[in-house]
Amino acid sequence: MSSVTVTTMEELKEALSAKTAEILVTGELAGKLKKAQKVKTLSAIAVAAIAAIAVTAIPTGGASVLGAAPVAAGLTGMEIATILFIATIGVTTMIALFKDYDAEFTTEGAKFTKKRKR
Repeated sequence: MSSVTVTTMEELKEALSAKTAEILVTGELAGKLKKAQKVKTLSAIAVAAIAAIAVTAIPTGGASVLGAAPVAAGLTGMEIATILFIATIGVTTMIALFKDYDAEFTTEGAKFTKKRKR
């Protein structure tokens, strides 16, 4: 089984793209992912609100986020910092991570194991 340890968003995205069987996440990124796991239970409207933040933040240099983040927080029940993290890493990346992998969080970090196809 291939396994990789990641500490940054870029490394996580690379591991997902490579369809790594086991991803070990350490450091601050693991804590952010634990808070962000709620994304897998959000409604389509709430996911769309977070996606809108991600799309508008890039061309405006982040200025548009100040108005949209509180709205998304109200729709999702998540902290604004978590919403901004999801918007930064990418909504589709987050959904793919929690859809395609089983997550286990510990005090040392997080372990994501690829789900078996049935």
